[in-house]
Amino acid sequence: MNWQLLLPLLVTTAVAIVGWYIAHALAASRDRAKKQRDLRVEYLIEAYRRLEGSSNRDEDTSKSSDLESALADIQLLGSLGQINLARKLAMDLVVDNTAKADELLADLRAELREELQISKASGEVVYLRIPRGNRTVSNIAMQTDGASRRL
Repeated sequence: MNWQLLLPLLVTTAVAIVGWYIAHALAASRDRAKKQRDLRVEYLIEAYRRLEGSSNRDEDTSKSSDLESALADIQLLGSLGQINLARKLAMDLVVDNTAKADELLADLRAELREELQISKASGEVVYLRIPRGNRTVSNIAMQTDGASRRL
């Protein structure tokens, strides 16, 4: 057997197999991290929408399940700060029967914009509420930072 030809061939084959395995492991890890990031962003965007949709409404009990679901998703997939803000919001609702979601919404908005590589948003979160029955301009309210304005 000709070792001078076989040894370089075996070394080259071994390096190729090890290289393929490492590349496959890194690609799988990258794909898993991307999938987790995409799923987290998707859930937090939905949580943001449900939380914003259920905030600053007149005793609308039909939106309470949206609020509950949004807080559950934030506690599951949010950052530690968001989890604490969601817990504070829930505790305020239990104790005072009212709570402000502005701080939590602003934190979610900032993190999601950063995650999606969108420029930072300035200013407070604005809530636009259009009454279902009478949609005249005088009945449309916009709420910012706790102050309600009629349009």
